[in-house]
Amino acid sequence: MPSYITKSRVLSGLRCPKRLWLQTFQRGLAEESATSQLTIAAGIELGKLSRLNYPGGILIGHVAQPEQAVLETSLLLANKNSAPLFEAAFLHDDTLVRTDILVPTHGGWRMVEVKSSGSVKDHHLLDCAVQLLVLENAGMPVQEICVAHVDTGFEYAGTGNYHGLIVEEDVTDKVRALLPDMPAWLAAHRDILAKPMSIVRMGSQCTNPECQFLAHCEKDLPEYPVSILPNARKILDELHDAGIEDVRDIPAGMLQNERHIMVWQATKGNQPFVSPQLKQELAKLPYPRFYLDFETINLAIPRWKGTRPHKQLPFQWSCHVERADRSLEHREFLDTSGNAPMRAFAESLIAALKSDGPIIVYGIFESTVLNQLIRFCPDLEAQLQGIIDRLVDLLPWLRSYYYHPAMKGAWSIKAVLPTVAPHLDYSQLEDVQNGTLAQLAYLEITDPKIVPAIRNQKIRNLLKYCERDTQAMVEVVRFFA
Repeated sequence: MPSYITKSRVLSGLRCPKRLWLQTFQRGLAEESATSQLTIAAGIELGKLSRLNYPGGILIGHVAQPEQAVLETSLLLANKNSAPLFEAAFLHDDTLVRTDILVPTHGGWRMVEVKSSGSVKDHHLLDCAVQLLVLENAGMPVQEICVAHVDTGFEYAGTGNYHGLIVEEDVTDKVRALLPDMPAWLAAHRDILAKPMSIVRMGSQCTNPECQFLAHCEKDLPEYPVSILPNARKILDELHDAGIEDVRDIPAGMLQNERHIMVWQATKGNQPFVSPQLKQELAKLPYPRFYLDFETINLAIPRWKGTRPHKQLPFQWSCHVERADRSLEHREFLDTSGNAPMRAFAESLIAALKSDGPIIVYGIFESTVLNQLIRFCPDLEAQLQGIIDRLVDLLPWLRSYYYHPAMKGAWSIKAVLPTVAPHLDYSQLEDVQNGTLAQLAYLEITDPKIVPAIRNQKIRNLLKYCERDTQAMVEVVRFFA
């Protein structure tokens, strides 16, 4: 156990005492998600960019030696430093914090916390409150507290100038209002770590954001926990209060929602539910059928002219074309140049989908991306709108007419596929097994520093992943048709 409390651990304890305990004593059980990797990477890059707004600032190093960072910070302050400080470190009452940016003001300091999100979140305020408590008790007169986040309306001109991307929002009053609760939070923190691990029921705190101990905690759940019931917050509280933890133990008549009843009946009877209407709907789809899937990149710091923060920009598509004789043709596109991929993406897609026929997708994602793509290619609006008009979404049909116990309350293509074509399990794919890993692979592929052999392998993995998505839809439709 470390000799001091860190800001991240205080926030972990507020979110979930079990998470704090595991983070402190069982760190080896953590599994960092790809989403976390993307968020951390975006935060680091945005932090570097935000420092450019404060020329002459001093960066406090010693990332792996926080005590040295505290010492360097105190020496700079003792020498009446008047420059902005980056990553300044402070320790009070065994609580250690590092502040993104400290800017000297008349008679004090302005504290700036940098976040890669597009707005201020409640947990950002908690983050700032921990820092403020430590800084003021360490003798720092903090006059203003700001959260710096990206302006989602910022449009990059492509010139390397990011002025206006980061906006600072004054949260001083909101953060100071939290200070009276801080001593109790820190006391609770110490109490949690002084006792055996807390027993905490899994809930929204596990996934928003996703906890790195999620897989570990899921091992303690029954095979079919009541939490698999979709959108069931109210009934979940009732079930937990009644001591019911397994879907199979729910008494008849307790569930009212049709989808909940579908999950309960299939799980309790260990038999999939398939409505005859599913086959009827699929049989209406004429040939040729085009099965389509996109991969996109979501950048906090825009890379290409005309793009904005946190917009899904498409760089890859896969399409399986099925004809009446059940023959299949696979078509694909992947931009690996590192340049803006939107134009080449749109033109190649239009060329591949020229023939008439339904374009089968899974969810509304492709429709959303295509509508956004029109902004970048206004001259192709008619062709892109024609594609949008041909889209057929499989997901609502599956949600209404099919459920297998192995899906455990999820209707994603990755949940459905193993129940109809287990030989195509995504876990068999190398390196890229979900959309977030696809984004990471794309960032690596377009990095000029990547080793060519590794780049080529990642390109192959990315192509296989996107192809699997459209192949999965083909298998699902064929299974039920």
